[in-house]
Amino acid sequence: MIKSIRDEFIGEELQVLRSANKSLCGITGTIVDETKNSFTVEISGEKKFKRILKNSSVFRIAGTDVDGQSIIKRPEDRIKLKIE
Repeated sequence: MIKSIRDEFIGEELQVLRSANKSLCGITGTIVDETKNSFTVEISGEKKFKRILKNSSVFRIAGTDVDGQSIIKRPEDRIKLKIE
């Protein structure tokens, strides 16, 4: 379970709450890879992978709602974020 947006997301459950691409809304799965601008998610119940852009989406990651715009950083750079 994540405690803040500074934590590691790989291996966490993700659900797309809102997205500019309406076909992505409601997708759930496990995060298998993360880049500065996207997540790669293994879709639940299938052996498919989907790349989801962060900047146009709102996610629920491990029970916490996260605006993708706030986490557009390389995973290793998020550690340096100052939490207000």
